[in-house]
Amino acid sequence: MKWNKFRLKTTTEAEDIVSSMLMDLGIQGVEIEDKIPLTQSDKEQMFVDILPEVEADDGVAYLSFYLEPEEDQEKILSDVRRELEEMSAYVDVGECLIEESETEDVDWVNNWKQYFHQFYVDD
Repeated sequence: MKWNKFRLKTTTEAEDIVSSMLMDLGIQGVEIEDKIPLTQSDKEQMFVDILPEVEADDGVAYLSFYLEPEEDQEKILSDVRRELEEMSAYVDVGECLIEESETEDVDWVNNWKQYFHQFYVDD
């Protein structure tokens, strides 16, 4: 099955409110990419030996969401654009550029398996 991926460019200031708006419009899940540094609490909860280096926060966030081809994507995108325009009156939503791409569900359903390697822990 193919999915259409939409990647919305906004600001880190607006990412939470834009995510909430997308969910209010019926979009089931949102993937957030930003460069906000991890808090000390976040770092303590991670199970890694070496923390990844994060670039300095540039104030830009990307919100990605997926729609099935059968969904009325034009209506959903026009609703998203309308809501973003209304939001811009009280929060800096940034450029609000929306990129579209297509992905197969096998890309994200099974690709994680190539990076997962089992190991055994012994006494």
